[in-house]
Amino acid sequence: METLRQQAYKIIKEKIVCLQIKPGERLFEADLAKNLKMGRTPVREAILMLENEKLVECNDKMGYIVRKLSREETYDFFALRMVIEDFAIPLIVKGLTNDIIAELERNIQMVKEYAEKNDFPNIIRYETEFHEILYRTTNSKVFIEVISGIVDKFQWLRAIALSAPGGVQQSLDEHIKILSAYKTGDISEVKRLTEQHIQDAKNKFISMEHIIF
Repeated sequence: METLRQQAYKIIKEKIVCLQIKPGERLFEADLAKNLKMGRTPVREAILMLENEKLVECNDKMGYIVRKLSREETYDFFALRMVIEDFAIPLIVKGLTNDIIAELERNIQMVKEYAEKNDFPNIIRYETEFHEILYRTTNSKVFIEVISGIVDKFQWLRAIALSAPGGVQQSLDEHIKILSAYKTGDISEVKRLTEQHIQDAKNKFISMEHIIF
């Protein structure tokens, strides 16, 4: 059973990753405790956990705020993702099954439906799930162990990129093309499309510099 601290941690983290609390915004301990219907102690402990993950930082004047990434950090995260995806693609092609293809197709359909409703939290959820399905398909315990430590940061960057004008539709269109290439087993084409997908996400991310830097 989850402790109150763990519950608070998960909820606040989701709010940050889904941009319900944006970079640079202050975390009001009392307000969070009231909204979560719990005491301030588990909320305070949750914030400290998020500080340890470098999603939150303590500002001398404002108290705890959601971190803003530097340009250098941003570029490093996208460069790292490029390397990770490049490593994973041959393993994914090898592990792909009809059931996984069907799961990815359902995922794309869910994004389409939530995009029509402008349901941003669920768009982020399913856009992230698309990549998580692919990562799982590598069938590599080492890869999963390595990626598990940074997927939340990737989701955070993805949410900011998706919030840019045209971000959701562009990403959705690219997921459709990537899945199509996976179906053919053309590794070089998957790599080309994935590299373009990451570069486009980086460009969208940078276009939102008014909230991230």
